[in-house]
Order: sequence, then structure tokens, then C-alpha cells
Amino acid sequence: MTIARLLVIALMALSAGLVAPALRSSAKAGSVMTIDTADGPRHALVIPAGNGPRPTVIVLHGALGTGAGTARTTGFAEAAAARGFTAVFPDGLGRQWNDGRAGGPGGPDDIGFIRVLVKRLVAEGDADPQRIYLVGISNGGMMSFALACKAGNLFAGIGTVIANMPAGIEPCAARPMPVVMINGTADPMVPYAGGGVGLGGARGEVWSVERTANLFARLDRCGGQIERPLPDRDPSDGTSVTRVAWDGCSAGTSVTLYRVEGGGHSLPGRPSLAPRLLGLTNFDISGPAVILDAFTQSNGRML
Repeated sequence: MTIARLLVIALMALSAGLVAPALRSSAKAGSVMTIDTADGPRHALVIPAGNGPRPTVIVLHGALGTGAGTARTTGFAEAAAARGFTAVFPDGLGRQWNDGRAGGPGGPDDIGFIRVLVKRLVAEGDADPQRIYLVGISNGGMMSFALACKAGNLFAGIGTVIANMPAGIEPCAARPMPVVMINGTADPMVPYAGGGVGLGGARGEVWSVERTANLFARLDRCGGQIERPLPDRDPSDGTSVTRVAWDGCSAGTSVTLYRVEGGGHSLPGRPSLAPRLLGLTNFDISGPAVILDAFTQSNGRML
């Protein structure tokens, strides 16, 4: 089987939500918001937490994924609902995001789309403009970093899973904010040390995890790192988690990396559909829970 074929299979497994069918979500359906853009109609699934403007998390799917599929399978819809967040799951055109990485596929103006989406969510009373957070998985995580650099004034914090900063994003005008990252040290798709994306390394370039985290640590005026191994609650999964937190950050900001030792291209807490291609999954933590908890524990307002 060719590398290209393996890549498609791996991405399709990832787009299925990184989870087995038995873990499908029971979150309420929500409604679809349609936005007219220069690239044509764009869509987002909105699952409100209640009446009136609420803290809101926008979750960007991985390559070949969809907003609805991500809401249904990843646990972010449930994690948001449990903490009183409205959850929004937009669709990338062609099931991917134009995150701007050097050597990447290019595409539509996704930064412009998310800007308009945020504006609509605020105008229609769904989102508190001071408490809008951004989360992304894989390609969606790279898009989240791009948005932090190019439209960071819109967001109170970001969280990413198995994603690094797209190479070539400079200049990055990100502002101080809480940042949570989850990365596997044995990720075959988005290398922990940076470099080429994809099984063949031909889908553009990304920074290393450390370089990405250190950028935000500097912006947040943090001090040194504090590493703490987390309890290995499931020794059978072949992985463990080290929580790396930067201390002394500016008030209302933080930078936290959950380094999954031996972890692959997967969302912790949700079984992978293709472990032979994507690597091992950790079950010591829940990715959605640690990210949404960090947002809840922040000061809740934009700086």
C-alpha cells in the first residue's frame, strides 16, 4: 500500500473523531448557522448552553473531518455543556482548514470565515464577546494557532490537540492568553520535534512543540517550566503524561503542555480507530476535560 493511500486512511480515521462508534456523543443536536462568504456559503453547528450570551468554545475539526462529526464523537460537546459553554463546530471547505503552513495545501480565507462567525455569534446573542475560546484538533489545531497569530483579539484563550504552529506563519501578532496544548511524543503525522506533516512529511511544515509553547510563554511573560508526571491510571495503554506548566505568567494567562510520552496522533481519553497508523492513545486524561477546565479556571475575560 502506498504512503499516499496510508495517509488517506489515517486521515479518514482521524476525521471519524478519533473514537470508536461505541463512544458516540449524546449531546443535543443544536442548529446550523449559515454564513455567506467570498468562498461561498459556510456552515457551523451551534449547540447553545442556554439563553443569553454565554462563554463559548469554537472547535475546529481535523483534516477530512466535519463540525457535526467532531461534535458527535470527540467529547468536546459534552465537556462544554457540563461547564456551561456554548459549543460551536464549523465546517472547513473540502473538510480541511487553510492554516497557512509553508508547503501546505492552501485554500479559502478561513481566517476571514472565523472572524465573521465570531461576529455573528455575538450579534445573535449566543456568545459573550469577552469569553470566546478556540480549540482545534490536528489541522484544526494548526488553524487555531494561525488564528491566534492573525486574529488573536477575538479569543480569550486557545487549546490544541496533536498540532504545532504552522511554519511560515510569521509575523505572529498573538496576544497574551491562556494556552493549553496536548501533544504525543511519537506522533507520526505532526512530529513533536517539528518538520514535515503527514506520514510522508509532504503536507507542509510545522514548528516543534517546544518552540510553539515557548512563543506563548514569552507573550504571557512566563518564567521557567515545572514538569509533573501525572498518575499512570492505565498502564496498559503504553503511554504516560507529563504536565509541563510555565510559572509566573501574567495575570489571567497560562501556558500548559500535556506531553503524552509515547503517544501518537490521537485525542487522549478516546480510543483510536487506526492505532497501527496513528500510534498509541493515552487514557490517563481526557483531552476535552483538561482544555475546558483550563478555560473555566482562567479569569474568564479577555485581557
